[in-house]
Amino acid sequence: MIGRLRAFVAATLVPRTPLGRWLAAAGIVDAFGTGLFVTGSALYFTRSIGLTAGQVGIGLTLAALAGFVAAVPIGALADRLRAGRVYLALQVWRSAGYVAYALAGNFPVFVAVACLIGLADTAVPPVWQAMTAAAVPAEDRVDTLAKARAVRNIGFGLGALSAAVVIQIGTRPAFMALVLVNAVTFLGEAALLRRAGFGRLVTTGTGGGPRRGLGADARYVTFALLNGVLTYHMPLLSLGLPLWIVTATAVPPAMIGVLVAVNTALAVLLQARLARDAVTLPGAAGDMVKAGLSLGAFGVAAYLLAYVGVAWLAVALALVAVVLLTGGELWQSAGAWTISYELAPPERRARYLATYQLGSALQGILAPLVITQVVLRLSGGWLLFAGVAAVAGLLHRPLAARGAALVHPPEPAAQPPQTI
Repeated sequence: MIGRLRAFVAATLVPRTPLGRWLAAAGIVDAFGTGLFVTGSALYFTRSIGLTAGQVGIGLTLAALAGFVAAVPIGALADRLRAGRVYLALQVWRSAGYVAYALAGNFPVFVAVACLIGLADTAVPPVWQAMTAAAVPAEDRVDTLAKARAVRNIGFGLGALSAAVVIQIGTRPAFMALVLVNAVTFLGEAALLRRAGFGRLVTTGTGGGPRRGLGADARYVTFALLNGVLTYHMPLLSLGLPLWIVTATAVPPAMIGVLVAVNTALAVLLQARLARDAVTLPGAAGDMVKAGLSLGAFGVAAYLLAYVGVAWLAVALALVAVVLLTGGELWQSAGAWTISYELAPPERRARYLATYQLGSALQGILAPLVITQVVLRLSGGWLLFAGVAAVAGLLHRPLAARGAALVHPPEPAAQPPQTI
């Protein structure tokens, strides 16, 4: 029994390489602080700083815009200075930003600090991916990314549970401690990765390949935008589905926490397994197709929730919807790792990965408006989302086939010997 448990943990959570295991260990530290802060941040901003909900929304939107603008320049800097070095600097920057959050006492200071943090937040995922790719062999890249993400989900969940204690206490010192602990976790992650030598990794290839044309770059941007559509699983879980449950369904509001817990548990257990096909570009495109269809099916299930008047049947359908939403999340993340990496030129990889991240960043800016004003307000809003998500997934297969031809062009035909 113990042997089977160890094998399961190794297959699900433990990367195969030593540096991959360092990444997972550092990631759980980072994710604990993030889960702690995200869970209690709304109450900290409103109760401790004294902001209104509208002011919080404005500040976070401006922060997302700052990140959108800064992501590509920071990616280009990572190509010049090595992604590991830049990643460590970003974590120190974020730590300082959250210390400043603990000292913020009014709206202008909150906006300034939020924008400074936003400059780093959007750039962190692509720089982290470039650093990870340099740390592990190509055949272990997707496995490492998947297991590190699963481990981060555990850390996030533990942080969220810990935040419940802070919320129960409810005092300003308790909320300030929450923010400062998050700041310390960024420094902790940076210290672990620095000790493991990530700052010294060579994270870009040589520039000996053929120069890319505008068509290749346009295709890469198209992939980024399509990926942004598929990343709507994030705000739908935290915003769209809870609001829909409370306003339009027979699902008891207390089930929202259970549904989030189901999502987290499935993400931990299944991320590595569902990422296995994404080690190749065609397999990654197939995962994106699955993601789009799964999110489309989720949209249909969410639409039907409004027509189920029996509470237990509505709860069962809500659970099915969350399983579909989680499937879309896991397939999207796995497919995006390979597509964004394989179609990026080695000598400018971090910059291209940051470009790919812009699709997700744009989603972060637009999602609250799209979800509240379109998906939830229109009579067929959920069905509209279902159709858009399915199309975004299906488009990946033909685009990836053409992208693969650019990355691995066919060998020129041998010329017959010329005679004189």
